[in-house]
Amino acid sequence: MADSTPVYSTRLKAALIAAALFAMWNALETYQLQNAAPSLDPYLVADQPTRFAAVLAELPPTEIVGYVSDLDDGSPAALALFNSARFTFAPRLLVLSADRDWVLGNFSKPPDFAALARGRHLQLVRDFGNGVALFKRAP
Repeated sequence: MADSTPVYSTRLKAALIAAALFAMWNALETYQLQNAAPSLDPYLVADQPTRFAAVLAELPPTEIVGYVSDLDDGSPAALALFNSARFTFAPRLLVLSADRDWVLGNFSKPPDFAALARGRHLQLVRDFGNGVALFKRAP
């Protein structure tokens, strides 16, 4: 009686081993990405709706709002924070300027509100904490 055990080619065995190794590598990469989730949002963009909720409640929905920050214009951090604020403020238009009736202050460190307001002809309406402030244009 002949042996009925199938014989597999070397190419097939190599392909199966490669597929198994690729699957294990992919599982490891997925695990590492899931555990590194906090570093995937270094500018805390996901926190912006919570940070701005109180400001949004005080502004009319059709208002064009100015924007000031303590970050260097054009830096990756400044652009990320400005664009995430624009997204959060929609449908209001947020413009990179202090020449508006209402101006959002979005800061990375505690600012000197008096000096900032004087230098840009603004009045502090309210400090919401967590780097968020609302200003009104000074008369």
